[in-house]
Amino acid sequence: MLPLRIVETDRPEFDEPVVELWRDEEFIGMVFWDGEESIVQIYPDRYGDVFDLELGDLMRALDMAIRIVTPLDQFSEDETEGSFLQEYNAGAPEGEWDEESPATRSFTDEFDSQVVFRAEDGEGFYDGATALEMVARCEQLGLAVVEIDAFDLEGSVLIPRPELGVFVDAPAGMDFSVRAAAANAQVRAGLEAWPSRSSLVAALVIQQPDGESFVA
Repeated sequence: MLPLRIVETDRPEFDEPVVELWRDEEFIGMVFWDGEESIVQIYPDRYGDVFDLELGDLMRALDMAIRIVTPLDQFSEDETEGSFLQEYNAGAPEGEWDEESPATRSFTDEFDSQVVFRAEDGEGFYDGATALEMVARCEQLGLAVVEIDAFDLEGSVLIPRPELGVFVDAPAGMDFSVRAAAANAQVRAGLEAWPSRSSLVAALVIQQPDGESFVA
């Protein structure tokens, strides 16, 4: 079963962000703040039938969605102190990752400890299995992996392997959710075709729904 992914949107009829739930190119529903509590709406599929959703996957998606749509003052001080909630809802201090979405912060925090090698400029490199996990997580969070740079890591020396890299150049004007699904599928296929040698590592460039990109 394909994993759920979330896409943050702004709608004029809502004061807070709205989070859409997607599975591949199917719209599942949305989460929003109604002024008193967070609400989830699940819609029937294109044929009018019900969706079968894996419970653990749904709970992970809803947990992130609720934290995005809920106003800051609804959380306790312990929940918000030093967290992405505080900076997302109240506004990040000037010069501190002001273009980073909550999904991005969640993603980078989750995979930071799995880096195989980190360059002096902060760029991280991950083994093939971890890179595949990162693609799957991007699908859940509504992010797109738009570039993979491949290297063999020999000690602390990175040897480029451009023939194994993947660069996704999606047509302009296409809906981000569609572009993200296509990009992640293309990157996954490229990673699955990698040779099995353990020295291979990947650097990932990931795009947010607002078009901003970052290096994992």
